[in-house]
Amino acid sequence: MKIAFIGPAYPLRGGIAEFLMKTVEKAVHSGHQVKIYSFQKQYPKLIFPGKDQYDHSKKNYPYEIFRSFIPYNPLTWKKGIREIIEFQPDLVIFKYWIPFFSPMYARIINELRKHTQAKMMYIIHNIRFHEKWMFAKNLTQMALRRSDYLVSLSKSVYESIFEILPGFPHQNVIQAFHPNYEVTPLNEEQKHNAYFDLKISPRKTILFFGYIKHYKGLDILIKAFQKVNENHKDIQLLIAGEVYGNDEQYHKLIRDNGLEDYVVFHNYFIKNEDIPKYFAIADVVVQPYRSATQSGVSLLALSYSKPVISTQTGALDEIIIPNKNGILVPPENINALAQAIIDFFEKYDRESMIRFIQHEIDQYSWNSFINKILNPFHEVR
Repeated sequence: MKIAFIGPAYPLRGGIAEFLMKTVEKAVHSGHQVKIYSFQKQYPKLIFPGKDQYDHSKKNYPYEIFRSFIPYNPLTWKKGIREIIEFQPDLVIFKYWIPFFSPMYARIINELRKHTQAKMMYIIHNIRFHEKWMFAKNLTQMALRRSDYLVSLSKSVYESIFEILPGFPHQNVIQAFHPNYEVTPLNEEQKHNAYFDLKISPRKTILFFGYIKHYKGLDILIKAFQKVNENHKDIQLLIAGEVYGNDEQYHKLIRDNGLEDYVVFHNYFIKNEDIPKYFAIADVVVQPYRSATQSGVSLLALSYSKPVISTQTGALDEIIIPNKNGILVPPENINALAQAIIDFFEKYDRESMIRFIQHEIDQYSWNSFINKILNPFHEVR
């Protein structure tokens, strides 16, 4: 089958781009002919508060990537659409996570309907958005209603689809899951070297990982960590990820709570080759999110056999099983989060958690994911 993927791809950075590249890899391994249609630029500076939109990690992908589209410049769409038409795909898979891309996606589908026999599919990461978007519901409907198939990565998203798109055929919505990450954890010697490479003391370590936006609740974690720190000077907080927006608020919280000696703040994009080092030295990963649809960081942590302390929001409680692979706490509850961290180090059997994670993680395999989203298409064809 000929499959066209449309969305961000390397060298654009971020979890969505990583997800697309992994999906392509597994589709190719399953025997499909694949081409990727990505973006020259992903966001205008007006809505991108980060420092850089590009991934400078050392990667070498053997796939054909066309980079004609600029989502906010309709003059570029014609060339990109022409390239897809020339390929004549059987299936076109779009990545959807914010309504910003809806006008371009809708135009692409309209043109492909005229010139190809392709079926259209969206893999939906988010359908309820962290930031406020004008006309978000209308834009989402504009894009998704034109599709033949929708893929949700969680039960939460699956249920939201029918609230936002009443009347969409249930049989054409595939409830899938966010696959795990195929990683190779570091051995003990490499872990020892990781402390040196990252300039971090070998202490008990809480890891906050990923892009830092307001909804992710880093300020809540710092306040909770201050309570942990009162009687647990042997624990450090490692923050690894680029702040989107003003980082001074976090530095001020750290200073005001006297935590300078206990918080390590790596305020930059973490390259792929360095990710294993951060998870190797972490005892637990904490996700203090105010809100969330789902999180790739949860699956990344579990892929490295790391327990997760998370707030009970969105689909996070579909992944985190209390007392098995992590701990769940109410959102925006500083005291509950602090107590969960303390309990993790004082009361929980961490080795038992790790064994459970290692036993269960295979249910989220990429091969299962690819089979789940493509098998219904084969049946229809």
